Amino acid sequence: MRVLVVEDAWRLAEAVAEILRGEGWSADVATDGGRGAELAAAGAYDCVLLDVMLPVMGGLDVLRGMREAGDATPVILVTARDAVPDRVAGLDAGADDYLVKPFHAEELLARVRAVCRRPRAIEEAGPLRALGLELDEGSLELRAAGGAAVALRARECQLLAELMARPGRVVAKRDLIDRVWGPGTAGGGNRLEVLVHDLRLRLAEAGATAEVATVRGAGYALREASAGGAR
Repeated sequence: MRVLVVEDAWRLAEAVAEILRGEGWSADVATDGGRGAELAAAGAYDCVLLDVMLPVMGGLDVLRGMREAGDATPVILVTARDAVPDRVAGLDAGADDYLVKPFHAEELLARVRAVCRRPRAIEEAGPLRALGLELDEGSLELRAAGGAAVALRARECQLLAELMARPGRVVAKRDLIDRVWGPGTAGGGNRLEVLVHDLRLRLAEAGATAEVATVRGAGYALREASAGGAR
């Protein structure tokens, strides 16, 4: 396993790297956000441990850049900021987990193992298929009717996966918000509407015959366009 540690406190960064190496894993260290972003873009990492308060480029900016580039590498934010708004901001930016300093080595290793199991589980399960769509959650790619692949952002992929798992059925907005942004996320209605809009554009780009239909007062459903439903 290969892990990238992005932490501006050099001694802490090296201590974390040594903990990882003690498990037989490879660990690279970056001490500012700019270098961390470069290494994340250039290297095939299984996990990134990312501090939030970094020089040159903040940790959340590094994370957003990764997700916007379609990089689904698991990211654990490691920070002393443990207030609920800070956690929500990190999850909204695309983090897979959140580890508060100070922490025990055992917890660090357990969280790394946990987030690294998820992509393998997705890969072993194979692509999702429903209503003429094929979604590869590992590569964040969507195909319709054997057409060319369309790249999705991480949250677009998460949203579509939730809808494809229940084709034709209404999924409540609250359930989608919890699934995509994390349980207990406050509000989220406007963000969900924007994400649905973006996903509809991706479906159109792929030439899909299925659509995300709005079921007023209830939620959203993935249906064949001929099945109707308010948009």
